[in-house]
Amino acid sequence: MALNKQLRLARHIREHEAVSLDLFDITEEAIPAPADGQFLVKTEALGTSPAQRAYLMGSDSRFHPPLSIGEIMRGRGVGHVISSRHPDFKEGDVVACSTGWQYYSIQDGDQSRSPVKTLQKVHYPQEPLCLHLGTLGASAFAAYFGLLDIGRPQAGETVVVSACAGGVGSLVAQIARIKGCRVIGIAGSPEKCAWIKDVVGVDATVNYKTDNLEEKFAELCPNGIDVYFDNVGGDILDAALKNLALKGRAIICGLISTEYENTPPPGPRHYYNLIYKRARMEGFFVWDYFEQFEAAEAELMTWYKNGDLTPTEKIYHGLEAAPEALQSLFSGIASGIKVIDLDR
Repeated sequence: MALNKQLRLARHIREHEAVSLDLFDITEEAIPAPADGQFLVKTEALGTSPAQRAYLMGSDSRFHPPLSIGEIMRGRGVGHVISSRHPDFKEGDVVACSTGWQYYSIQDGDQSRSPVKTLQKVHYPQEPLCLHLGTLGASAFAAYFGLLDIGRPQAGETVVVSACAGGVGSLVAQIARIKGCRVIGIAGSPEKCAWIKDVVGVDATVNYKTDNLEEKFAELCPNGIDVYFDNVGGDILDAALKNLALKGRAIICGLISTEYENTPPPGPRHYYNLIYKRARMEGFFVWDYFEQFEAAEAELMTWYKNGDLTPTEKIYHGLEAAPEALQSLFSGIASGIKVIDLDR
């Protein structure tokens, strides 16, 4: 008889500890059956997000309570509906949703009681399905809405992207290129700089570990940065603010460089440039755009089919590899969108 394999939290993570399989218990139990209004999803792939580390810490995160010991690790996945008692979801449908780190999950088709809608029916399924967590999924939606709705880049403008070798950053850079912008990508090694140049297609690169950021921005952006897409916060954000163009826009998507520090770092010193340059800095939450996901998916699919959008998925294999994939977001050991294919 098939069983539902799961990763459940065994203990909370310590400060500066790497995410590893040692934090979890591997359990198996009977595959659940859906009740009225529910459906059963067989997960094919799992995604990763920096927010998942917060779940492991035993303290409140910004959007979700921490995991309790014994709970299934939270996470977004994509898979097929294999049994349904909901009229809007039939067997064979592909959905991306909060599956958790497990093979099977029960989903409630009614999201009206949820403060954040996350259950997404995939309208144009592509293989491998992990694309719908990255290049055609949540990572792409963050890139798409953050850049186009908040940044509003115009052809010929200069767009600078931090963590450009990461999941969201690698897609922001490609969308900016599609829109006719000059794109500068920031990464943390010569190998990653070469990757974003050759694979992502940026026009120029900055190595934040070896380059003087302010000098490099001044050299590459002599007229200032028109759009800065920030995934990291900290000193890189500060240097970008100092180099904003007149009417520049800074988009705040993430702050992975400082998010898990016990002592918050000082705020940006160069925020005054928002006044001098009549610039704008704005954060966003991708799930606020949930009702527009279908339209975004259609446009992303067009770019993908035309060869304008290159997939950047880095695929890990097996449920037990999920902690390693998540840790890679913080250790910077690989480029691209980190996803886990649930080989069985």
